[in-house]
Amino acid sequence: MIMKLKKYKNNPILKPNPNNDWENLVVCNPGVWYEDGVFYMLYRAAGDDEKHIIHLGLAISTDGFTFKRESDKPVFSPSHDGPDSGCVEDPRIVKFDDDFYVTYAFRPFPPGQYWKFAH
Repeated sequence: MIMKLKKYKNNPILKPNPNNDWENLVVCNPGVWYEDGVFYMLYRAAGDDEKHIIHLGLAISTDGFTFKRESDKPVFSPSHDGPDSGCVEDPRIVKFDDDFYVTYAFRPFPPGQYWKFAH
């Protein structure tokens, strides 16, 4: 079987939200699961804050292309004093039976606006 993939003409399907400080700069690297006719997308998001703290948001779709944010707040954020106190990013999701398992990358400190640093 040969499968030909075609890039969706209306990309991106989710853009930064200028009204939310925590996601007004970038949204990217989602993990998506499909269940009972609904697509659930956990996505990485960051605002233009100096520390560049990274959170996870949730958006939902019934067609896989038109996503609506579930909340104006992150659904998961770095802890205040734990090992992931800098940022949480790049979620991946699997479901076994009735349980969902989410893994994510993290940093012990916020990365700062690294695209502005001298390299």
